[in-house]
Parts: sequence; structure tokens; C-alpha cells
Amino acid sequence: MYARIALGNVRRSIRDFGIYFLTLVLGVAVYYAFNSVTQQSAVLRLSGNMRTLVQELGTIIRGVSIFVAVLLAFLVLFGNRFLIRRRKREFAIYLTLGMDRRHVSGIVAMESLAVGAGALVVGLAVGVLLSQALLYATARLFNTHVTGFGLMFSGQACAYTVMSFAIIFLVVGALNVFEVSRFRLIDLMNADRKGEKSLVRNLPLSVALFVVSLALIGVAYHELRVNGMYAIDWRFNLATALVSVGTFLLFFSVSGFLLRLGQSARGFYLRGLNMFALRQLSSRVNSAWVSISIVCAALFLAITSTCGGFAIVSSINQSVSAITHYDVSVAMYSTAQTSHASDADDVSGSGKEALLKASVPDWDSLVADSARIDLYQDPSMRLNLKTLRGDTGVELPDSFAKYTNGLDKVPIYVVSLSQYNATLALRGDKPATLKANEALVTTDMNNMVGFWQRVALKRGSFDFLGTALRLRARSTTMEYQNSVNTSVGTIVVPDAALESKRAQLEPLSSLLNVKTAGSRAEARLYKEVVKAHQPGLLFAAGSKSTAKEEVVGLTAIVGYLALYIGFVLFVSCAAILAIQQLSDVAESAPRYRVLFDLGAERSMVNHAILAQIATYFLFPLVVALAHSYVALGVLGGVIKSLGVLDFLRPLGVTMAIVLVLYGGYFLLTYGMARGVIGEKARRRE
Repeated sequence: MYARIALGNVRRSIRDFGIYFLTLVLGVAVYYAFNSVTQQSAVLRLSGNMRTLVQELGTIIRGVSIFVAVLLAFLVLFGNRFLIRRRKREFAIYLTLGMDRRHVSGIVAMESLAVGAGALVVGLAVGVLLSQALLYATARLFNTHVTGFGLMFSGQACAYTVMSFAIIFLVVGALNVFEVSRFRLIDLMNADRKGEKSLVRNLPLSVALFVVSLALIGVAYHELRVNGMYAIDWRFNLATALVSVGTFLLFFSVSGFLLRLGQSARGFYLRGLNMFALRQLSSRVNSAWVSISIVCAALFLAITSTCGGFAIVSSINQSVSAITHYDVSVAMYSTAQTSHASDADDVSGSGKEALLKASVPDWDSLVADSARIDLYQDPSMRLNLKTLRGDTGVELPDSFAKYTNGLDKVPIYVVSLSQYNATLALRGDKPATLKANEALVTTDMNNMVGFWQRVALKRGSFDFLGTALRLRARSTTMEYQNSVNTSVGTIVVPDAALESKRAQLEPLSSLLNVKTAGSRAEARLYKEVVKAHQPGLLFAAGSKSTAKEEVVGLTAIVGYLALYIGFVLFVSCAAILAIQQLSDVAESAPRYRVLFDLGAERSMVNHAILAQIATYFLFPLVVALAHSYVALGVLGGVIKSLGVLDFLRPLGVTMAIVLVLYGGYFLLTYGMARGVIGEKARRRE
């Protein structure tokens, strides 16, 4: 009998369970889809390294899924508490008719079980379809294709999902039973008559607190923009504390501020149902300011993690396309460096190259062409970023300047023009030309190109260890191959100028860039160089394939985590706001009934509901967007220090997610709220 009552309640209250059920379905689907990433490698043509990357990605996602499960548990608990509060009168009727608390708790537990089991089944079905889309996204990311066609089902991900949500439902069910058992009959009977108490009664005080909150947030923004994310020091902690306190204080006082603002605009305040809608909104925000503040913080994390994550992915992808000009790159270091390159042949660039070739028996058959470039530095550190900039007054990019302890500690390396041109020829670029009194400064960091161009324009000439050379600037990649751009600046000088200063310079390293005879030759040469060994020498190799694999692995991890965490946070925030608004509409039904009795038209009431729900959804979103704008601007400086930065595409992806998820929940909430009020109107008719 009790099971029939529970199932009947679920069918009868499908509207109340609607958003709760939808949120559970989305949570289960996303949870399953992302945890099935590891099994996707079975149907993809992947190399051994790529397969290892997929396994590592799966391990990281499983770790993050613990955080996601905790977040979803709080969401499920919040939704259940809303449903229980909505049905206090119903529970009072059960108790009045003679049903004991144990049976009422059992009905609640069976209802939770029915909704949870249904959401789990539907969510897994949706998750299987979603995992197929994720499978093809993974295939595209790893530059491969899916073998065969058919729905892929991951038993491991399914078991992991069922186990996680079973634990969530059991814990939440136990808490529900405990909460129902604590209710007193008199409280249940009078549940509809209890109103919310305003936490801020003094409107002038609310206005003052609102101004203070804006001041705190403004100071926090200033501190963060000035000091950036250069170190987690007391300034960063101060900015974090100020923006946190300011945000909580903002939502604590905003309702009173808006009410005072609305009352001051008499024409607006007295038009239609604006007075009613504004007071309803003020009352709701007053009672829920803590949860709204938490939702704002979660939205901030969702926006920054999604947009920032995709921006990092975009930046790294653009960077790797600019640094993979060579099939294999080898950095050659002497482990027993002497004072000057001319003191011993075994530490010269040509000597290192000869020893490397001797360590690879099939060098000539594997290598189609190569170019060596020897880097020198001034041991006295006269050639550094500070001296090369001189007194031009040109400011370094913010993304780089504050990440250095001192400009005089950033060395500038020197290479010869002939070796530089040989490297350019290897990548198919035109050679550079220099006069005897000229020097060229190069960099592979896009944000440093403009700096060097302005320095060259204002500086004119600089002191190259006692010789005046006129400075020019150019963007070029020529150094050791890795997945990010790292060359702040390197001086290219005529061969004669370098030879005349060899006694004042010391060799730093030699870089050998290679074009191989094909992809197989590239893989074989890379393996041979990695195994190469010569006494007194250290070889560090990188290949185009390994660099791209590193980027693929990094972008997969960052991109998937950004999407996973962002999706769950967006859904959770939207669901919390939706449940709060539906709860408010249900509790305020007697007030809307009075409006209908007074002759208010349904269109006016619907407009008032729309204004309340839209404002309630927009409040935390607008504040979160403001926080994210400042944080992403500072984060952009960090990313720029690694190379290219493109926020347009990541921002577009993030806004699309916001519109689909957040906007979808808003429209669904408005539609359901209209339905609730419409029923009240029809009953009065």
C-alpha cells in the first residue's frame, strides 16, 4: 500500500519533481560519459604513447569525479529538502489520518528511490549517447578515427556511476527520513502560514552596505589587476578576501538597495505589479542571500574554468604550430664546460655535432638536412634584458615583467648570422641580412615582439661588449623544440663581430635542428639520439611527434576538465536557483490568489513572475561575469607569457554553454512557475 502511495505521489507531483529529475539525469549522463574516456581507447587507433595519455586522462577524471559526486550530493540534498518543504501539509494529513512517522518516512524514502532509480536509468541511456559524441571528439583531438561503428558501452564507467549515485541516494534518503521524523504536527499544519523574515530591515543601512560592498570589490579588483597572479602572497590573499566579503555583503544588501531605488522612481514603482514584484524579490533575496552568494562563487568558477581552460588549450595549440618546424631538435651540452669555446675542440659546436653523429650509426640515411646553431652568453652578465633595453623607457609586457625578480638577471644569448640563416633555410624562410654594424634581436614569444620592435626603434644602437651595433627586431623560432615558446630574446650578430668577441663569451649550448627522411626516420632518429651517450656530453632531444603528443595530452586534460567541471557547476547553479524560485512561487500562491481576486490580469501576473525569475537568475550571473572578466584578464597575462592568447573562441564556447544550460533552466523555471500560478487562477475561476 505504501509503495502505491509513493508511486502515486511521484506521478501526481511530476511537475514538482521535473527540474529535480532533469538535473539528476544530466548529472548521471555527464558523470558516465566522462568516466568512460578510458574505455574509448579500445576503439581508437592510437599509438602506445597516445593510449597511455588516454589512461592518464581517465585517472585524472576519476579523481575529479569525487569532487563532482560531492557537489551532486549537495545538489540532490538541496532538491529533496525543497520537495519535503513543499509537502508539509500533505505529511500533516498523513499523520492526522493515523499514519505513524515511520510509515511517512518510508513513503518519502520510496519516493526518493523511485525518482533516483528512474533518473539513473534515463541518465545512463543519455550518457551512452553523450559518450559517443565524446568518443568522436577524442578521436579528432588525437588525430585518429574510430574503428567500426556502433554504440560503445563501458561496463566499468556504468558500475562506477551506479555505485556513486547509489551512495548519494542512500545518504540523502537517510537524511530525508531523519528530517521527516523530526517534524511536529503543529508545525506541519501551519507550514503555509509561516513567512520569510527579512534579514535587512533598515533600508538606509542596506544602501550603505551596498556601497561598502562595491568599494570592497573595487579595491579587490584593483589589487588583483595591479599585482596579478604572480605569486600567492599576502596581496593575492587580500584581494581574495576582499572580493569574497564584498560579494557576500553585496547580496546581503542588494535587495534593500533595489527596493529603495525602486521607491525613489515613483513612476516605475507604481506601474502595474512592479511594487508587488519588487517586494517579492526583495523578500526572497533577503532570505536566500547566502545561497545566492555561493551560487555566484560557483558560477565564477564555472566561467573561469571553462573559458580559461579553453583559452589555454587554444594558446598551446597555436604555440605548437609555431615551434614544430623541425622533425627532430637536439640540445647538446658539455658537462665539463671550459671557460672559452676555443680552449678545447670537444666543447665546440662542431665537436659536439661530430660526437652526436658518431653515436647514431645510420645518421646519414635518416637525416635529410640539418642546421646547427651555437648559443653564447656573457659570463659577466653585461648582456641582459635590462642593458639591452637601455634608457628607452619601453615597458615590458605585464604578462612578463612581474614574473622576473630583476631584468638584469635575464640573460640575452648571442648567435652568429650564418648559423641563424642556415636555420631559417632549413624551415624554408628567407635569410636575414645584416650590415657590419647591425644586430638582430629575435624572440619566439609573441608578446615580446612588439617590445623589441619599440626598443629597436628608440634605442638605435647598443654596446655589444665594446662595439656599437644598431639594433633590429624580428620574431623567429630557432631553439630547442618543446610545447611552449620560451625565448625572451636572442641577439644575432655578424660572424665577424662574434669572432672578435669570442674571448669575452662562453658557450652555453649547441642546438641541432634536423629534417629527417620521413616519419619512420624521425621516430628512429629520435630513439637513437635519446640513447646516445658520449663522455662529457649531454644530449636532450625533442621531436615534432613528441611535441605534438605532449600538446595533445595537455589539451585533452585541460579541455576535458574545463568542460566537465564547468558543465556540472552550471547545471548545479541553475538547478539551485530554479528550485528556489519554484519553491518561492509555491509558497507565495496565496498572494497571487489575492492579486487575481483584486482583478489582476494573468498577463500582468505572468510579467511579474518573469521579472522576478529573470532578475533572480541574472543577479549572481552578472556579478560572476564581472569577477570572471577581471580574473580572466589577469590569467590572460599568465597565458601570454607562454605565447599566443585567443579569448574569442573560448568565450564563445562558454557563452554557448551558459545560454543552453543556464538559459534553458531559466525558461523551464518560468514555464513551470506560470503553470503553478495558472492552476491557482483556474481554481478561482
